Amino acid sequence: MTRSDVTAVQPPGSDLAAQLELTFRLLGKRIYWAGPGQLRAICPGLDKASIPLLAAIESHDGARPSDVAAAVELDLSTVSRHVRHLEQLGLVTRRPDGADGRACRVSLTTRGLQSLSTVRASRAAMLDELFRSWPDTDRCQLRRLLDRLLADLAALPASAAISPPLTGTPPADDSPTADGESRA
Repeated sequence: MTRSDVTAVQPPGSDLAAQLELTFRLLGKRIYWAGPGQLRAICPGLDKASIPLLAAIESHDGARPSDVAAAVELDLSTVSRHVRHLEQLGLVTRRPDGADGRACRVSLTTRGLQSLSTVRASRAAMLDELFRSWPDTDRCQLRRLLDRLLADLAALPASAAISPPLTGTPPADDSPTADGESRA
């Protein structure tokens, strides 16, 4: 399938959706960008993929890894692997779940809290510098529109968030045949 084949089957409005997807992806990369040296200075072995997980563990202190996985919308096996790594770095601690001996609960250690705080302070300083030249009205409008977008996304029914992929079955062709009859 060529690029023109893909664009030919996109629904109306998909140009905006594609542009927004790219913008949000790039924003995420650039806002949360930290050079490997910067993260190593905070904690050797820390990577940028772990930062959202540290934040989720902080927000859900004492939660099971499955609850953290749901909060960050990642597979439990991925979160478990990251939690093990963060535990080896001394950023996370696991303790048995008193109600279920097979399960565990996760929390940030003091070092984990300090590392997350350092990352957040660095990002805040970068964003403060970035927005310094923006007029207050622009900053307020950006915040208002982003809050509205988040609220609208949160209000979507779960089934509307992601549509199933198109199948290989072509749509019915109801164009007329040579004798004027519809094919459908």
